[in-house]
Amino acid sequence: MVGAGGGTGSSPASQEAEARWPVTDGIVTLRAARPADVPALLAGRDAEWERWLGPGDDEPRPTACIVVGGGIVGWVDFDTDLDWLGPGEANVGYNVFAPHRRRGYARRAVALLAGWLAENTDVRRAYLAVDAENAASLGVARAVGAAVVARYSNAQGRPQVRYVVRVRQTGDG
Repeated sequence: MVGAGGGTGSSPASQEAEARWPVTDGIVTLRAARPADVPALLAGRDAEWERWLGPGDDEPRPTACIVVGGGIVGWVDFDTDLDWLGPGEANVGYNVFAPHRRRGYARRAVALLAGWLAENTDVRRAYLAVDAENAASLGVARAVGAAVVARYSNAQGRPQVRYVVRVRQTGDG
């Protein structure tokens, strides 16, 4: 589980590309999140989710829902307007609900989102900010080929690892 901030329901990049969903790898499908998804997104929260992501919003608005077998199993999100991001950069977050964890869905969802960002936005680099004790998300970062770019402490003093995923090569468009 990795936090992206507050969701990109209002992000210009997200709004402009909203009609370009869904995307799939044949197992995991990402589709635009809808207001009707809020109950499922709230029900997917648990103690592990709160440990890594905090209390969350009462009306979550992630970029996309992770769907497997027709059911929502989690979400992915990206933000491009955080003060530490430069042009062409995004912070990516995700969560897979407890009954569906450790099946590779987060890895697949992050890879699908990176491809979607390459096709639909000007994002060149996506960052994953991971709690240094979150073994599952550290594994996701490694599995998608992310490289460590920083180690720091968050506002609560917890050690974090920031990874970068190259979404597209410089000059690819």
